[in-house]
Amino acid sequence: MHSYDSVESLIDGERESNIHVECSRPVTMRALDTVRGLYKNRRCAFYLRSDRGFDRDSVRSYLRFFGALSGTRADAETAIDHFGLRPVASKRIGKLDDEQRAMVNFARMSLADPEICFIEYPLGYLGSAARSLTLRWIAEASERGTLFITTGQPLRDALLMPGMAWWMEDDRCIAAQTETGDADGGSPIPGSAQDPQQDDAEPDEVQVVKIVCKSGTTTLLFDPREVDFIESINRANYVSVRGQRYQTALTLDELEAMLERFGFFRCHRSYIVNVQKVAKLERFTRNSYNLTLSDATQSTIPLAKGRVADMREHFGL
Repeated sequence: MHSYDSVESLIDGERESNIHVECSRPVTMRALDTVRGLYKNRRCAFYLRSDRGFDRDSVRSYLRFFGALSGTRADAETAIDHFGLRPVASKRIGKLDDEQRAMVNFARMSLADPEICFIEYPLGYLGSAARSLTLRWIAEASERGTLFITTGQPLRDALLMPGMAWWMEDDRCIAAQTETGDADGGSPIPGSAQDPQQDDAEPDEVQVVKIVCKSGTTTLLFDPREVDFIESINRANYVSVRGQRYQTALTLDELEAMLERFGFFRCHRSYIVNVQKVAKLERFTRNSYNLTLSDATQSTIPLAKGRVADMREHFGL
């Protein structure tokens, strides 16, 4: 298991890589101090959740100020268009909602043409459209050589961005794992590829497949058609149903074998998606893809570049 003893050693050890860490606010502040010290001679841009901008400035005047301050050829009007801020360009920052303020901050960062971007909770305040704009900017800037260090987000958000996702256990930083549990252990699942009785079943025999989950002390049985996607987070697997997550003891390999015939696809080492729920496949750059679902929360999940061709071949996307 790839890990570091602290967030400081992680940033130092992966100094030429994009890093996305699920962590607390105190760890974020330690990471910020480390980045400031490590990259003090490079062009950096920072955005913390507490950065609210100048309330009395309009979006346009605020971005023009930072464009002039950056000393680059960046144009505030271009940034306004790129981050979808044209409808609020003349509005005072103090009148913006949280999503709009976040987009103003991303526009501000882009004007600096930074070598290093440090962002706390980058996708936290964003709806589906704003998420797409932000992920595209991060992917494109990353391909041009900008390093991104993000903190504070859930691991599911960290996995959407280019680079390596990490999570904290005590003070250790642990790289996101492919799956949890032993795919070869435990009892075979009825209806799965590992079930030795499946091959012997009569052709017209009715097979009932349910996904077993837990909610507190209650055992839940979900029909595969109810499931939006399945994710592996911090050594545990969760089934997402109507915007709610339920833990399951099944491994991703077991679930993949069980659900493939119901139109599920292993789109990423940590995700299985119900393809019927996919509303949009987005390509941000040559190597960056995400899926947006038509579930209750319009979830966005990663699509590994090595799985794109298989998904298109199997489902005609």
